[in-house]
Amino acid sequence: MDYKEISIKIEEELQTLFEELTSGIAAREDSRAFGAMIEKRITENWAEICNKLNYKPIDLPGRRSIFDFACEVKGVLFGFDVKTKDLDKTSYSDGGVCAVGNLLKYLANDKGVFMIVEFGHDKSTLENNSRDIEYIRVAPFHSLPSNTYRIENLGTGQVRLNYTLNQVWDEIEWHRSYSDFFDVFCDLTITHYNRVKADAEKRITSIIEFKANGYKSFKFIR
Repeated sequence: MDYKEISIKIEEELQTLFEELTSGIAAREDSRAFGAMIEKRITENWAEICNKLNYKPIDLPGRRSIFDFACEVKGVLFGFDVKTKDLDKTSYSDGGVCAVGNLLKYLANDKGVFMIVEFGHDKSTLENNSRDIEYIRVAPFHSLPSNTYRIENLGTGQVRLNYTLNQVWDEIEWHRSYSDFFDVFCDLTITHYNRVKADAEKRITSIIEFKANGYKSFKFIR
């Protein structure tokens, strides 16, 4: 499976779909509304894009899915998760992707390919309170550089990205196998859960001591 070719084909179709927004025409007033506009436009044109590329469009997933759009390429399920990246350095972006368990189930159980679609956007240079698309990047999640992945202590573990696709584009390992990805990712998750376990044990000890001293004072052990 040529992941790079598929990524570039999808990227080119999205470039065409949003051409007028990459040439300086204002889009929406704020980042959140801008993201909603992106998803709506892709939704309206997804079947046409897939048919043009001879991919089989898949019905839009439910809210619990880890991706926003999907298609079948040579019998393989490709799920696309759309990320809108605010390039304003003063704006916070946590790089959130999905839960650890949901990602592993999709890749291992469903044998699917998880694709990240990234729209880099910034304040318009032509109109106030508007935004322009600066770039569009598409790449498979399992091919990103190892130092791109991180896991935060949210729920059962939340997968996030340290860098944008645009930042690591030249470092993407297009031919990385799933086994090689799992070697990297599973070690990362084990390290995370061991750290969470150690932190939890310290907090338990702190609560026990709090009870033992008659609830007089409290602090978490570090």
